Amino acid sequence: TFYRVRDKRWIGSKQCKYKPDQREAWIETAHEYNRQRQAHADQKPEGLENEVNLYVGPGDGGVEALLARSLAGLLFFRSTGQEGRDLPVLRQLRSHLSRVLGWQVPIFAVTNEPRGRLRHWDHSRPLNLRAPPYHLQLVET
Repeated sequence: TFYRVRDKRWIGSKQCKYKPDQREAWIETAHEYNRQRQAHADQKPEGLENEVNLYVGPGDGGVEALLARSLAGLLFFRSTGQEGRDLPVLRQLRSHLSRVLGWQVPIFAVTNEPRGRLRHWDHSRPLNLRAPPYHLQLVET
């Protein structure tokens, strides 16, 4: 979805891949989304997503190479994922990324808390994802 500044409205549908000519629209949309979240901080955000959208390609200032170097691995969420459905997809992605990047991308698994609850997390204590209840484990190297 893009926010069109000239007439102050949201247009289009969600997308995760952007064309180079959409860069300015993407930047305007990100700014407007953050302005609206700050203005309505007391409201639960609609469509909170766990993804990062960046333009990569010609003229990206090295973003594509930086992202490739920053990749630590792929993560399977035991609590919300389906092993028979999601792990094969992660394995295909892992295989593709390993070919493209030239190194083996590991797959990790973690148990996450139910959506909307952080019962076990305490900001005053260090978090150990390898310990209960999260049990972070290396699935494949």
